[in-house]
Amino acid sequence: MDISINLPDGSSRSIPEGSSVFDLAKSISPGLAKAAVVGVVDGQQVDVSHTLQDGDEVRIVTKKDPEALEVLRHSAAHLMAAAILEEVPGAQLTIGPVTEDGFYYDIYLPEGVSMGEGDFGRIEKKMAQLAKKGQRFERCVAPSRQSDVFREYVAIDGGANKFKEEIIGDLEKLGAFSDAEDAPEVSFYKMGDFIDLCRGPHVPNAKWLKHTKLMKLAGAYWRANAANEQLLRVYGTAFFSKEDLAAHLHMLEEAKKRDHRVLGEQLDLFHFQEDAPGFPFLHPKGTSVYNNLMEFMRVQLHSRSYKEVRTPLILSESAWHTSGHYDNYLENMFFTKRKRRDKDDAQNIIDNADEDRPMAVKPMNCPGHLMIYKHRMHSHHELPLRIAEMGLVHRREASGVRHGMFRVQAFVQDDAHHFCTPEQIEGEIQLLIKFFFEVYGAFDLSDVRLELSTRPEKSIGSDEMWEKAESALKKALDAGGREYQVNEGDGAFYGPKIDFHIRDSLGRSWQCGTIQVDFSMPERFGLEYVGADGARHTPVMLHRACYGSIERFFGIVTEHFAGAFPLWLAPVQVKILPVSEKFNDYAGKVAAKFDDAGVRVEVDYSDERLGYKIRAATMQKVPYLVVVGQKEADGDIINVRWRDGDDIGETTVEAFVEGMPPYTVPALAASLREQTVEAAE
Repeated sequence: MDISINLPDGSSRSIPEGSSVFDLAKSISPGLAKAAVVGVVDGQQVDVSHTLQDGDEVRIVTKKDPEALEVLRHSAAHLMAAAILEEVPGAQLTIGPVTEDGFYYDIYLPEGVSMGEGDFGRIEKKMAQLAKKGQRFERCVAPSRQSDVFREYVAIDGGANKFKEEIIGDLEKLGAFSDAEDAPEVSFYKMGDFIDLCRGPHVPNAKWLKHTKLMKLAGAYWRANAANEQLLRVYGTAFFSKEDLAAHLHMLEEAKKRDHRVLGEQLDLFHFQEDAPGFPFLHPKGTSVYNNLMEFMRVQLHSRSYKEVRTPLILSESAWHTSGHYDNYLENMFFTKRKRRDKDDAQNIIDNADEDRPMAVKPMNCPGHLMIYKHRMHSHHELPLRIAEMGLVHRREASGVRHGMFRVQAFVQDDAHHFCTPEQIEGEIQLLIKFFFEVYGAFDLSDVRLELSTRPEKSIGSDEMWEKAESALKKALDAGGREYQVNEGDGAFYGPKIDFHIRDSLGRSWQCGTIQVDFSMPERFGLEYVGADGARHTPVMLHRACYGSIERFFGIVTEHFAGAFPLWLAPVQVKILPVSEKFNDYAGKVAAKFDDAGVRVEVDYSDERLGYKIRAATMQKVPYLVVVGQKEADGDIINVRWRDGDDIGETTVEAFVEGMPPYTVPALAASLREQTVEAAE
């Protein structure tokens, strides 16, 4: 007897009853069967061994499909865990999820058991042996704790794994092993002698896992709680081909060379130290880059009718209760703490002395902007009102997640809020999307992906507000013809959002810009405007940031350009290299001319040879190197070369400056506007 299967192209196919996803693929073509990783049946991923039913809608996932790599890495995590149990006797397993670029497994090492990166070689060798065997991934279901499958799972790493016991206990609280109709199924996957609790699915067999690599070790805590046992997190990655794995490893090597923390030291941009954990110290050159990033954004704001403001760094705790941040963001906030000396004993400091009005350092600029809006009544004629602030905010970050400029505890947001009528939302969002794409284009970041994030579990505001806000974002994206991905439940606590993910020169994705629609906060703060009907209405508030934070964007572009910033952003644009100290005076005169023209210039007055000076300036990524000697001094000329070695040759300072690409923020902005006009025409 045959059954009918519906395929993605709308057609149907008849196959014998009892056929699997693999059988279906084979009936279509032997090549498809060979390439099949998993199947998607009625919207759910399943193994290729899954038995199909009449009327199922089926899609075959091959290694060309994006979700296939996640399945491969999920399976590779099992392979790694199996190898670790064989090579590190006494190790106990906890959990092993997939990550964005690989996978990890958290391992518990009892006292006397150790594992380091020096063990990677033999563990990888064992993984290769297991992969070569090509053992099947077999799905098993345990009906009870007494089942053979469950007992095998418990025994695999010694039989006394408290972490497994907690996981199973949580499942039992949900009804596992009971006769309840909605009881969760307790499934396991076996690969030879190895078995692990898992929902699956997996690749058909271990032969798919030949191209795996262990990457690094890190510390972790059970269930991310520092009060629990410390675990060893073992990271790995896997690809379908040797070439893809090699390309990934090469990219990581390139990323190491571009690490903004290393470049920050090498190029004398910034540094960090323990006296201020997570708070960067910007040096003069780093401050130059930072200020140019801010100036560039300010030029963009001015051309789009923003009004720039400054709001207090500290507000009363009550303001954060009103905004909802206290309830939803408490753990990430800094609070002020009053200290005073004991009047009877000056050496005794009373900590956390009573305060009439407790205060908190702002983690966001929103409440300050709401207070500025509320200070006076507004008319609908004033809307949309765009308020911007280069606002310094502070957010507590655990030491384990702080990472150079990418994750700091104090940073400046290029923050802004649009106050508008409901009818103006779509137009404002379209303006912002175009605005953000133009900004990223100035940094050669043209590969931008959009994500629409909807209401999270922890949120404020009514269902109606959220529905209106999400609908407005969708309409704006659809009207602009932009492709986007929907992330269910990943919005901010006060509203849905559009996130901008930019891909850098190494193909890495960074989340930068965000646009958020907020019907709730204006209402909570009592904001109003007088409408055309003469009545008072509550405005809609759009939160937005383009860079995200200037510190983080600084780190991103540092790595994107490998420290070789574009001319307009480079902290030193021209380095003058006198052939010997005899020409230092002439070098100073040349530097003065560049300085008068607004070019950022330095002179190397060291006693080093010219070849060393050129190498040093090249290592500092200075765009233009100007060599001056006897010939140049006699002819009042300069000899110029680009940092990549191209010889521009002899010219005058005046002629060279006139022919330079845009080297100031205003000149760059004017050039970008011209390009935009030309593109529109």
